[in-house]
Amino acid sequence: MSWSDQFFSKFWPVVGPVFTEHIAETEQEVKSLLQMLRLGRRARILDVPCGFGRHAVELARHGFRVTGVDISPELLARAREAAAAQGVVVEFRRGDMRRLAYQREFDVVLNLLTSFGYFGDRTDFEVLRKFRRALRPKGRLVIDVINRDWIMRNFLPHDRARVGKFVVAQERSFDFRTSLQTTYWTARRGPRRWKGTTRLRLYSCHELLERLEHAGFSDVRCCGDLRGGPLTLDSPRLVLVARRFA
Repeated sequence: MSWSDQFFSKFWPVVGPVFTEHIAETEQEVKSLLQMLRLGRRARILDVPCGFGRHAVELARHGFRVTGVDISPELLARAREAAAAQGVVVEFRRGDMRRLAYQREFDVVLNLLTSFGYFGDRTDFEVLRKFRRALRPKGRLVIDVINRDWIMRNFLPHDRARVGKFVVAQERSFDFRTSLQTTYWTARRGPRRWKGTTRLRLYSCHELLERLEHAGFSDVRCCGDLRGGPLTLDSPRLVLVARRFA
């Protein structure tokens, strides 16, 4: 099992949800996305990876036809429970975004919260091509990642924080030759402990622009948040909205 499969199947399903399960934040993020995209009511949306479904469920609550794909059966089970609790229909499927097989089915593909950059440059590029293939002509892709330039100005080699019932410690290093940030995670809850490792390729705006254009996207808009605000050195996030070319 690769480090990414190990992390996203063992560590993240346990610890990840406590980082992102803020309902008010989810509502605002989805509202901002919809204002930026201005979708028709019949739009089909692919959320990949969807995690425990917080964006997918909220989008379905707004009346959109949503498919959520994630590699973790544990997170998908939580996503289905969330959809049932909200009384909405979402098609949740277990799958790996490296192996997406959709062709011209969606008006929007969402890849949110730094879910891109874990597989190496070549495979990352292939993932972009699969996103393009999943979109209908003129469909749009939204990628939301950490802003590399912000990280360089605010790099933390280590930190420790209480997140929900967990105490989470992160030890980070950065390779300037490859723009690869390696993070060793330790999470504790009472006497129990979980460990995981991530190796995240931090992309600058111009690098992602180049890759998107080579993957068959055009009209790329670069933003500093999901509201479509300007991208600056003080923007923690880098959001790119790209249109499938033909």
